[in-house]
Parts: sequence; C-alpha cells; structure tokens
Amino acid sequence: MRYRNSEMKIDQLVSYLNEEKINLSPAFQRGHVWPLKTRRKLVRNIVLGKPIPAIFLYKEAVGSKYSYNILDGKQRLESLILFMADDRPDLRVVNWSRYFFGSDHQKAARFGVELPLKRRPFAKLSDEEVRDFREYSIPTIEISLEEDTSLDEVITLFVDINQQGEPVKRFDIVKALYRSDPVLKGVFGLLALEQRRGQDVFYKPKNNEFTSVLKRLQVVDSISASNAKVDKMWEKLLELAIFARSGEHRNPVAILKEFITPAATKPRSPRLASAEVERLRRVFRFLKSLLPGMKQSRFFTDQTHSYTMVTSILHGNLLDVIGEEAFAAKLRNFSGLLDDEKAAAANKKLTAKLREYRELSTKQTTHVSRRSARDNLFVEMINSL
Repeated sequence: MRYRNSEMKIDQLVSYLNEEKINLSPAFQRGHVWPLKTRRKLVRNIVLGKPIPAIFLYKEAVGSKYSYNILDGKQRLESLILFMADDRPDLRVVNWSRYFFGSDHQKAARFGVELPLKRRPFAKLSDEEVRDFREYSIPTIEISLEEDTSLDEVITLFVDINQQGEPVKRFDIVKALYRSDPVLKGVFGLLALEQRRGQDVFYKPKNNEFTSVLKRLQVVDSISASNAKVDKMWEKLLELAIFARSGEHRNPVAILKEFITPAATKPRSPRLASAEVERLRRVFRFLKSLLPGMKQSRFFTDQTHSYTMVTSILHGNLLDVIGEEAFAAKLRNFSGLLDDEKAAAANKKLTAKLREYRELSTKQTTHVSRRSARDNLFVEMINSL
C-alpha cells in the first residue's frame, strides 16, 4: 500500500468534481450527516485561510485516467460543493446537484458564512476573496493499493483513518468490498432498493415485516440518516439469516471476518434459498402482528433481547410447537416480567431464571456460549408460563 502526501487547491478540486473524477459515495460511506452549522464553520475557516484536516483519497486507474474514492473527508468536500454550487460563472461546480439526492439536502446549497463584514454566500465574495479561495490548499493523502496488499490492511486502513463524523465500521467495509456476495445481496433485497441518482446513492426501505420490526430497535431508531438506518437493519438481519441457515450462533465479528477471507481460500456461500427466506419471513410476519401492543417491549427495542427472541423461535420451531396464538400470549407475559421488576420478583417460580437471563443480557452479549444460554433460558421460561 502506497501513501502520497500532497495538497489539492480548490481550483483543482472543482475541476475534478466537474469531471466527476471523485466518487463521494463509495458503499462504505454513511450519507450526508453534517448539520448546516458545522458546514458553515468549516467553510468559514477555509475562506479565512485557516487550516483544516487532511482528506484521504483512494486512487485507482480507470481507463486512460485515474479516479478517486473518498475515504475520509466526505462531509468537508460536500460542504464546499454546497457552498459554491453554480452561482458564480468564474468558479462553479456545474453538476453540484448530482452529489445530493433529494431536496432536503439540496436546499442547503449556497449557504452563507460568517465573515468579518457580515454573513455572505459564495456569490457575494469579492474577487480578492475568491482568488485566495481558489488557491487554498487542502491537505490530501492519496492511497494506492499494491498487488500484495492484504484485505486486513485495507480494513484496518479504512477504519483507522476515519477521523470525525460517522465512523466507518467493519460492516461498512464488508458491504463495500463484497456487496455482490449472494447472501449479503439477498439480505439487502429483503429490506430496501438501491437507487443511484447522479453521484449520490439512496436506499429506499421496503414497507414489509422485516423493516417494520427491525426499525423498532433502539440502535436503528436512534440513527437519523436514512441509508445508515438501512445499513444497521442489514447488519442485524444478516446475523439472523446466517443463524437461520446454520442453526448455530456466531459472533458478529466472526461473521464479518468470514466475508473478508480471500475468496480463493473458501467456497462462495450460496444465495438464500426461498425456504430460508420464507422461514425468516414467517417469524417476522408473526412479530409484526404483535407490534400494536408490544412495540415498546425490550423484545422489540433492545438488540440483545430481540436477537434472542428470534433465534429461540427459529431454533425451537416455537410457532409450530406451541402454536402462534398460545406463543403470543406467553411472549406478552414474558415481556411483562422482563420489563417490570416488581412483577418479576412476585413470580417466585421464575425469579432465579429471570435474574440469570438478565445477567446474560447485560455483558458479553454476543459471546456464543452466552447467546446459547440465553436461548435455553428463553425457551425454559416460555414453557413455564
């Protein structure tokens, strides 16, 4: 892996953007996450000639020229694009709107920044200010991969260099490098449609049993960016799909590491079979039917309890063994005990098991043995209710 420390003047950046040589939407990026206040502050510093952090670009050959994927600095470049837009004939990003899908992001274009005289947009800067703005040099680190670069090096690089905003996670890299994998692609297809508009990518969530249930999870609900919400649901459903296929618990990190094992050293996983999808769909269809009265339950809001509920249903075939109506009643009862400590304390029969279940659900929650132990306790308590 080679690194080249350099600088890119805004003049050159605009030229690259107009040629669409810079890809601001590689699959591991997290969308448009900076608020306008942060964008104003960054651009103000640039106009005033103050330094900003370096951007990282992954350089690759495309035909007779090079193109660049943004690794770190997406929000900074987006801020410059929105600030400049295409108002000035002497310096403009002619295709600026292609980088932003939807009016919510585009309406921030041509924003003003607080300068010594007053707040001004780019179109109101003086010729002297624009000359200096053109010459402003952004610290740039270009990264090129060599033939012997390992995937572990790529993963470590992408995670380590992300300095601010939404951090790049291991799953972001996995989906970027292996989005054509039949299992990853199949799970994504259960949740959303990918739409590319210009230089931007938008995930349109499907309105079905999977999204209805998964969006209740606090780790999903707390995310504001639409694409990032889909990514988190994708990651969670991938775990469950792999469990449905194998019947075995896996550590989430181990699952993702398996995807980054070089393809030559392992067989390619087959796509999800229709029977596997239908098995998952039946469970989520059942859970969706319980949402009106249970959407605030920990079984629907907490990722640990939700995972245990789904894997226990799958492993024990509980919808058939107990019956959907009877199981629904038991699950509501269990939820009440889990959410209400006084009610749990009054149930002497299950007090000890509930205490153990709670302990297994509060630390090392993704450890394989603790996941199995929670499943066993879940089924024992369901059968006792």
